[in-house]
Amino acid sequence: MNEFGRADNSMGTGITVPRRLARVLSLLLSVSLATIGLVAFQPAVQAQAIDGSQFNAGYIIDDSNFYDGNAMSQAQIQSFLEANEPGACGNASCLKNYTGASSSQGQRVSDSTGRVRCNAYTGGTSDTAAAIIFRVQQACGISAKVILVTLQKEQGLVSKTAPSDAAMARAMGFACPDTAPCATWALGFGNQVYWGTLQLNTYKASNFGLQPGLRTIGYSPDPSCGSSTFVVSNYATAALYNYTPYTPNDASLASLYGTAPCGAYGNRNFWVYYNNWFGGPTGNPQGALQAVVTANNAVTVTGWAVDPDIPSSATSVQVSGVGWSQVISANSANAASQGALAGAGTNHGFSATLLSAVGTQQICAVAINQGLGVDVSLGCRSVTVPTKVASTSRIGGTDRYDTAVQIAKANFTTAGIPAVYVASGENFPDALSAVPIAAATGAPLLLVTSAGVPQGVLDELNALQPKRIIVVGGSEAISPAVVATLTTVAGLAKNGNGAPDVVRMQGTDRYQTSIAIGDSLYAPPALHPTMAYVAIGSNFPDAISAAAAAGHTKSPLLLIDGGATTVQANIAAALTKWGVSKITVVGGTGAISDQLFSALNGIAPATRVSGSDRFATSVAVNVAAFPNATGAYVATGSSYADGLTGGAVAGAKGSPMLLSQDSCVPQGAIGQIVNWGVTSVTLLGGTEALGSGAQSLAPC
Repeated sequence: MNEFGRADNSMGTGITVPRRLARVLSLLLSVSLATIGLVAFQPAVQAQAIDGSQFNAGYIIDDSNFYDGNAMSQAQIQSFLEANEPGACGNASCLKNYTGASSSQGQRVSDSTGRVRCNAYTGGTSDTAAAIIFRVQQACGISAKVILVTLQKEQGLVSKTAPSDAAMARAMGFACPDTAPCATWALGFGNQVYWGTLQLNTYKASNFGLQPGLRTIGYSPDPSCGSSTFVVSNYATAALYNYTPYTPNDASLASLYGTAPCGAYGNRNFWVYYNNWFGGPTGNPQGALQAVVTANNAVTVTGWAVDPDIPSSATSVQVSGVGWSQVISANSANAASQGALAGAGTNHGFSATLLSAVGTQQICAVAINQGLGVDVSLGCRSVTVPTKVASTSRIGGTDRYDTAVQIAKANFTTAGIPAVYVASGENFPDALSAVPIAAATGAPLLLVTSAGVPQGVLDELNALQPKRIIVVGGSEAISPAVVATLTTVAGLAKNGNGAPDVVRMQGTDRYQTSIAIGDSLYAPPALHPTMAYVAIGSNFPDAISAAAAAGHTKSPLLLIDGGATTVQANIAAALTKWGVSKITVVGGTGAISDQLFSALNGIAPATRVSGSDRFATSVAVNVAAFPNATGAYVATGSSYADGLTGGAVAGAKGSPMLLSQDSCVPQGAIGQIVNWGVTSVTLLGGTEALGSGAQSLAPC
């Protein structure tokens, strides 16, 4: 019913049931269907399968879908009409071909509230239907989708290929009461679209008629058919009930495309048409991003979000910036959410401080839909996120061998250094054990293949002119031919100090090699370590995180068989021989079992350091080893090479080395960088290893 009191019981044919016929519909149904048009309608296009159980009488359409002045472009409206009026038009009133006059209108403002009902509308003498609908949409702020659905449910105009003059004149059913002729001033397609749409917006703009809240709505113009009491949750649904004042009963919803006793179908038909043409009209979340406040490497976002499908539960909100996103929950008090959805309450706010990429960026929030509907943007704010990190630099090369060279070039500029460690770049265990020793002795770590020395590595060795080269690993890892090439490097001591110029450190396997490397520095009467690190030798991430920390604390790193239940005898002997007073076990129970941990604890007091994944373990190891830091290194956790060669330098410089994902930095790592007050971060590896997201410290 519109403001003139017309009861809308139209079906897809567009024929209206007068009020007096509605009263006797249940008695005369079998003989009157053909004459009064109460037949099931068939949608022109069906976008998704729906059933009446999904209809929510208190929430027929979202405000965001209803009050949208930019829902469709004129071209989209025209394409929609052409798709839904198949075949040739039977007359000039077919909407896809229609042209006609529409009258210009000035801005209309509510006398009671001062709100705009419709902005100025510019008419024309020969406007297409699409042009009229588009311009009215923009003037009145009511979605063209709503207008198209109303044209269909009132007179079936969208799908008819030969609409009658009467149907066109009464297109929106505006000012056409059941008990009197239509108002002549409102007749005509252009008038109907404008005045009907104006009326749909007036209910909210003028606070006119039924408003959201607890309401009792009849099933039919016949009071004996009964009614239902429910919360009308939003303005758009209230507008539909003002325009068509009945709600479908259970029988009409069960017969979704047909009829039922005491049935009134206007709002049911609106819901069905909208679903079939445009997808679900309801269920979209609503809300707003109200504020974004920046801090070092972080933003604090404030706003609200509520989803009509879960009005008593928290809506999830995805907040994103450049290269990062995080999901938070809208479950705190926020006054702005009051009244947005009747009965939903005020605990639909969010206020959270999130780690962010640094620099100028758009911080955006999206409410994540539950049930019917789609995700909805809550808005964006442009901000500049500051940081204490004065510089983020990168040391990288064309491959792992060249990256190791570039790391050496950046940190060892004087020829004649005491030693260089050389390990295989084709596998990680031997090099892992060498990192702490290289860090403890201030020596670079370079990589070679089993068969040869890359030219760039050879050139760097000649530039460094080390007095000694320590080859880590047996002949299967690094061949005798490689050792022979290394003996040609300039600057070697040539036994002048009584020590071999190129020496190989190796064991029978990776575990024994880690012992041999430890012995080179820690076997009595040499340096006495207070602590040893232990990590599994079958995978690299935990050991890489431990290697730089071990070098910083001048502690050996032993590789252990994580599948064992007891400590290997030779490892136990090494720990005892070195006289360590405590053991740091790196990795969770999935890497080193509680049984193996207990066995280690029997040799010396043991502490387990671990996290939920390799990145969290890296943070935990570095927090334990570095109470403070002004600089930090970051290497990819996806492969081992850059972390090995960079770890030696990080340990020597007393800087933590954190593992990162390739395209972003884990939140725990960034959080710790902020906590330390780090002012410079050095990325290890090229852009393929650590991309632009890692470069900007975008949090994962």
